[in-house]
Amino acid sequence: MIITPMPGPFGAIVEDVDLSKPQSDDMLRALIAALHAHQILAIRGQRLTDADYVAFGHHWGEPLMFHLPNHRKDDFPEMIRISNAAATPERYRDGAKFWHQDSSYEAVPASVTMLYGAEAPAQGGETLIASAVLAYDALDEDRKARIEGLTGLHCLGGSPALPGEKIPFIPENTAMHGIVSHPLVMRHPVTGRKALYLSGSAFGAEGLEQDEGRALINELRTHCTRPEFVTRYKVETGDIFLWDNFQVLHSATPIEYSDEPGKRRLLHRISTKGAPALCRMADVTAA
Repeated sequence: MIITPMPGPFGAIVEDVDLSKPQSDDMLRALIAALHAHQILAIRGQRLTDADYVAFGHHWGEPLMFHLPNHRKDDFPEMIRISNAAATPERYRDGAKFWHQDSSYEAVPASVTMLYGAEAPAQGGETLIASAVLAYDALDEDRKARIEGLTGLHCLGGSPALPGEKIPFIPENTAMHGIVSHPLVMRHPVTGRKALYLSGSAFGAEGLEQDEGRALINELRTHCTRPEFVTRYKVETGDIFLWDNFQVLHSATPIEYSDEPGKRRLLHRISTKGAPALCRMADVTAA
């Protein structure tokens, strides 16, 4: 197995590994450590069955069930299908084109998300990734002191939109999930490293007036998505692309919806909760 840093501020490429074969604990620990160190990971050259992919996903935590049942695969509900088929309803087109961390509107948010590339278009289809770790590290000490200990408030579709974003707001899902809270400065459950937690579901902070809270969230999200903290990756056929939701935000980019050869995109997504079983948890209560 060969792990090479990506060009840009963070991320790594993994080559010379076949995930269709049984994986040793040592190899899995190396992959998990690489993700935690590099924040995003692209494992190239894979040819997996659905069963292979789901088995691999289970090593990263407990797979979650996406809140829209019609997006799940019937035989493998851990997986959801992401495509740019021409028949895609307008309300679902470019629905992930906003900065967020997955399932942050739930009491237990996603820890890891992965995409397996079944088909990739010749042009377009990149995912933008912003490092919430690098963004936190770049804050001055006064700003860190101001936000340390604040609790962010989240609901589905709650965050103020940044320029060019499309925030999907589905009232029935917001009502179903309600409001949850997460630390504004998140300590990673395995490494203990601090990062901003500013998902697209954040809309304020406990103890702040509504306008003040929304302004703070918007200010920090604008800071976190500055160019020096952002990279991009295009999932090609045979890639498994993983990101650590406690360390990064992500956003889709606009794509053409077409069934024409060379324009089709098909990805299979798995998100997990909790830490991988092979990890030793950090003492996240430490100062």
